[in-house]
Amino acid sequence: MRKILIFLPIFFTLLLSSVLAQEIQIVTPEKTPVVYAGRTNEIHVLIRNNMEEKASFYFSVWPPQWINLKKYWSIINAGETINLTLFIQPPRDAEEGTYKYSLSVKVLEKNVSTTSDIYINVKRTTHVIISEIKLNKQILRPNETLEITPVLTNLDVNSHSVLLSIKILKDDLQVKKFEDNVSIDGKKSLSLTYSFPIKMTDRPGEYEIVVSLRNEMNKLLDETTTKFSIEEISKLEQEKKVENKLLYSRVEIILTNKGNVPERDVVISETLPLILKNFFYPEIEPTSQEEKENRITYRWSIEEIPPQQSFVIRYQLRFSSVIIVSALFIIAIIWAVWTFYRPSLLKRYVAIFPGPKEITVSLHLKNRGKSTLKNIVVKDFVPAIAAVVKKFDTIQPTIKRKSTGTELKWRIKRLEPKEERILTYRIRPIVEIIGKIKLPRAELIYETKRGKVRRRISKIISITQKIE
Repeated sequence: MRKILIFLPIFFTLLLSSVLAQEIQIVTPEKTPVVYAGRTNEIHVLIRNNMEEKASFYFSVWPPQWINLKKYWSIINAGETINLTLFIQPPRDAEEGTYKYSLSVKVLEKNVSTTSDIYINVKRTTHVIISEIKLNKQILRPNETLEITPVLTNLDVNSHSVLLSIKILKDDLQVKKFEDNVSIDGKKSLSLTYSFPIKMTDRPGEYEIVVSLRNEMNKLLDETTTKFSIEEISKLEQEKKVENKLLYSRVEIILTNKGNVPERDVVISETLPLILKNFFYPEIEPTSQEEKENRITYRWSIEEIPPQQSFVIRYQLRFSSVIIVSALFIIAIIWAVWTFYRPSLLKRYVAIFPGPKEITVSLHLKNRGKSTLKNIVVKDFVPAIAAVVKKFDTIQPTIKRKSTGTELKWRIKRLEPKEERILTYRIRPIVEIIGKIKLPRAELIYETKRGKVRRRISKIISITQKIE
């Protein structure tokens, strides 16, 4: 009797708990749901309030690993059933098999609770996964190299072959792609490294790396992404080349963008002496120019220079006109000096009237140079309309008669600097001449100090008097 009295409280407690538990109804899936490793899976459980009044229900799951609830509490009206969603996300390397969870539901107002077991069947979508992506650096500069090392893990006991693909994207556009057929032994990991040199032409900013695995049927098995950045580099270099020629100078100014970002609103200036303004000929007209303190500054404005490209300013300083004028001036001076110092031969005449109708012709010879003249020969010619009077006041020439007239020739051994000689002869017209008589040029032939033979001639002279 004493034993019965002891167990009566326990019996009534169990009976009360059973009655209260019926106030909360949990309806779990009839079949064990299949969930996939590496994915977010949903399981739906029905919670019914069998009480006669609404109440606040609190939900919890044990163990908490891989599982989350859409909501952890809810107010449920009397006789109402709600749909409780459980999110289960096993990791990609989770072992396949059946796992047990316990769902607890508690009514806060009455301190009543109940528990129901939920079983899930975990399966893998692939046995080969990308367990990690290693980068040697997250932020890189041009001329550095990015090393991408994906780590592949085979979770199965058997070996598997997969196609590894690595894509480097910039603003959803593919920059580089690597592909490799890989075989991995069972329960092993494999690390592969791929190099991507960063060039100056690569745009700065954030890049995305997409690593994926596919089987022989091209089915996607696994895919993982990571990111890296290329640092902005601003580097503008200027080079000037000058080419000097006889008649002009060519100048070339080269601006090269050796960075990886565009250089905008660039200004090139070139300052020259103001005197060169009239000789300045640019290929591209300057945007502006400024004169100050006998100097002139030209400026070119450039809107943009893309990375790894150059902008060239060329101009010429053309001195051809000045040089030609200067050369002609110098030549004229040289010619004048040379002419001044050359021997001179001047032919003149004197008419003797009244009296015998004779004309005296004189040849004035002068050495205006600074060296002695040798082996001098002076020639003159008298036309047939006149006869030579064989009476000479100075050196007598040799005379040679021809059908067209008379040739006179004088020979002088030497003529010192500044020395002068006058050679004369007389002529008498054979017939009456009215009008103008032209006497031909006389000729001087001489030998210079260096043994070169030179020649000078006089001007033609005209006699305008009437001669009978």
